[in-house]
Amino acid sequence: MARQSRFSRVRVPVMGAVALAAQVSQLASVQAAPAFPNQESSCSFNAAREQQRAASAQNFAAPTVSQMLVNGAVVWTAGAANAAPVLKPGDTVTLKGSGFGLGTDIDFSKIMVGNARVLETDLVMYEQKLDIISTANYETGVVRSSWPKDVLAWSDTQVQFRVPPHASKGPLKLQVQKRTGYNNSLIKAGPHNVIDAQVYRVPAPASTNCDVVSTLSEETKAITPIDVAVSNPSFAAMVTLGRQMFWSYDYNLGLSHKFKNLDWAKILSYKTTDPYTRAVADPLALFGAYKINSSEVPAEAYADVYFSPYPQPNPTPGFLGIGPQLTEGNTSSTGWVGYRKAESVHPLMGKGAWAGFNCASCHGYRISYSKGSGTVTKVFPGLPNPGWSMKWAVLGDKTGSTTATFSYITGTEPGPSWMSGSKNVDKTALLYHMPAGAAEATITRTAGEGTLYDNDYIFSPVAIPNVTFHLPIRRSLSHTESYVGFEGSYIHAQEPDGAMGSMDATSLKALTAYMSTLDENDVDLRNVGLYRWLKSSGKLAQTGSTSTSEGSFVQSGWQNYPLVAASVAAGKASYDQACASCHSDKLGANTNERMIPLNQVGRFFAPTDFQVKQQSIRATYLRDLYWVTSRGLLSDGHVRNLEDLVNPDRCSEGSALYKQYYTLHAPVRPVPGTADQPTPMPDLNRKGDVFRVPKAKQASIFDGTSPARNLFVERHKYFTVPSFDTANYYWDFQKMRREFGPEMGAAAPIGMPATPHPWCAKSGAEVANLVQYLLTL
Repeated sequence: MARQSRFSRVRVPVMGAVALAAQVSQLASVQAAPAFPNQESSCSFNAAREQQRAASAQNFAAPTVSQMLVNGAVVWTAGAANAAPVLKPGDTVTLKGSGFGLGTDIDFSKIMVGNARVLETDLVMYEQKLDIISTANYETGVVRSSWPKDVLAWSDTQVQFRVPPHASKGPLKLQVQKRTGYNNSLIKAGPHNVIDAQVYRVPAPASTNCDVVSTLSEETKAITPIDVAVSNPSFAAMVTLGRQMFWSYDYNLGLSHKFKNLDWAKILSYKTTDPYTRAVADPLALFGAYKINSSEVPAEAYADVYFSPYPQPNPTPGFLGIGPQLTEGNTSSTGWVGYRKAESVHPLMGKGAWAGFNCASCHGYRISYSKGSGTVTKVFPGLPNPGWSMKWAVLGDKTGSTTATFSYITGTEPGPSWMSGSKNVDKTALLYHMPAGAAEATITRTAGEGTLYDNDYIFSPVAIPNVTFHLPIRRSLSHTESYVGFEGSYIHAQEPDGAMGSMDATSLKALTAYMSTLDENDVDLRNVGLYRWLKSSGKLAQTGSTSTSEGSFVQSGWQNYPLVAASVAAGKASYDQACASCHSDKLGANTNERMIPLNQVGRFFAPTDFQVKQQSIRATYLRDLYWVTSRGLLSDGHVRNLEDLVNPDRCSEGSALYKQYYTLHAPVRPVPGTADQPTPMPDLNRKGDVFRVPKAKQASIFDGTSPARNLFVERHKYFTVPSFDTANYYWDFQKMRREFGPEMGAAAPIGMPATPHPWCAKSGAEVANLVQYLLTL
């Protein structure tokens, strides 16, 4: 595949004042990263397994439980007057009944105990190392930790599982979904196979454990939930550790960024320069960083937290590349939410403490609202931060046009196959104008490093997901279920988006436990969002008065307003017709996790690395949509609001709305999509409009920066300079959807649809009620 190509050369980060030459012999002794397995050549099709799946799909009965046993003792019987059984982590639960199907591998089934999903797959955490010359992460195959699966046995009449360690409440739910086939490859004949995510970074693994991307039944069937209680004395301590990891840990990014010359100390103390305005760079305005207010965040966001051990062993080698790295240490505040200093050993500078960012920087949204007679203001964990952007990468204190000190923002870099040759590039323009609320992590790498995430010159921003109710999801980050949902997210090198080192099982369980609590604010958040939408849409009369206050609405809840509830019910009827084939389930996630091939679902920007490797995009889960809209909708965040998303005109090529979104034209500059959607900084690209990057104008023959900035944009083949505006590069969606394919290894374009996510309401008359229903999810 083109996105996995390797080059023979490597590039050492510029070390500034530190003389690198004296360290060459030591650093050169560090083992280089090996080649990673290629799924296109390593994988084969398992026909016998597919026959089992097809046979199981022919028998899709509704699952029912007749009896429940805990550690061999009957505790619940259908139809009896049962007290709620009390479960403890590690208990063996046996469900007897019918219609359970053949489990999590042959079928696509799930069990939830409250907000905790019963783990279907053994998680293995391998030792990770860093090739310090190319800064490539890799795994050695040495097992350093593990989290055994909780599903113990599964047949059509009996299921046996362990209660997960992070369970805290009921009810008990079991959902069955059938695998109905598989997605065919978009680049060669036959099915598309993907490598097991757990061994993707291990050189020559004993088994690549490949599987197809299964197609799934639209319908899900589930047992009647069983009321259970959970006794988990360890849960509070697990949540405390998980909360510390979410708000206090730096995921080893501080040392990584320092090694690559990013100076967070200057960025966060107003000592860097905005490369476009030439003003002092403001972290809040440029990348959505919030100054810490102790009343708005938990203590872990500002207090010192000592980790013993660190949740993820840092793969960066210690002093001179041969000394030991710290395995425990203190983390401390920078004064900004989600930006923390952590102690470590720099390969050239020795021991110190350097800042990086964590979950709260991207998945923390500061919101203020009224409830009753009071006001609530806090940074809500789990919600995407709509102001977060990648502008931090181009901030520094250099005096030239480019101020960045971060390695690889400027320098000589090989081009892609469609514009080959090594030339000087400057990434400032594209990174600075990256849509807020989204990231494109491969751009900060260099082409030809030999990592899984080399810069590939495919512009593919991905929106920050909402993770307030993530745990029912098996196919996380548009991977297949081999990624093992959120639970698998932090055991992979450089995923998500840069975290370094595989997390040990104890820490991962704790972080998962904390994640299971992030829906605690959802009722208020839905009510606030719905109120603000009703008010801005002129629909407050549905509450019985146009002067109903936010505080009273949030206190009462939308269900207690009959006209509001009636509109929501009407919207649900439209939803069931237009959306439920992908966005329905029995677990409250509002997705059946179908993975739709790229040539059917499409995308406004190019598909991401993960989406290319799966050749598909998973139907997203729907939750807190008013607040998610602030960063834009769909996987690249390009849709302005829910009204535009479901409007049938967006799916009609001849309509004005379609042309506004998907053709080249002078900017329309629509108003923000909601009352809370921020205006971008700079205010150049608004949601629902053309996407532009300024073309640098060469000041003189001595100006090498402008040509380098322009070249970097031009190497991304779907930017064009239209005749009506020669001062800007425009993203040409029509060209991309017609031509995309060879970049992912296809012999010809794969044929993207005319509209990204080409599924809209059946008529314009349904839009308002449908949106109103969506805001209650």
